[in-house]
Amino acid sequence: MNNKHANVTVTLDEDTFATFKEASEIVETAGIRVPTSQLVQTMINAEMSRLNPRKVAQRFLKSIMQQIGGLRRDALDDEDDDKIPDLKATTVTPKA
Repeated sequence: MNNKHANVTVTLDEDTFATFKEASEIVETAGIRVPTSQLVQTMINAEMSRLNPRKVAQRFLKSIMQQIGGLRRDALDDEDDDKIPDLKATTVTPKA
């Protein structure tokens, strides 16, 4: 088995970073010092190991649609639905 690792940079919003920082402190009370970034990496690897590319794309698109308000909340909760949400192509013109 050939293991190749790619370096990936992940930027967390403040709330998510605070959650992982608190998780690091909880782990530290068990006597193990662990950087917050290692917890993030562990979580991402765990998520990716259970998902196929279609599910990754589906979850990403649903997240985008939720952020722009184009998808009902109950539609987001259906993890077993393999339908990829349709997004209309748009062109964004930068302001002069």
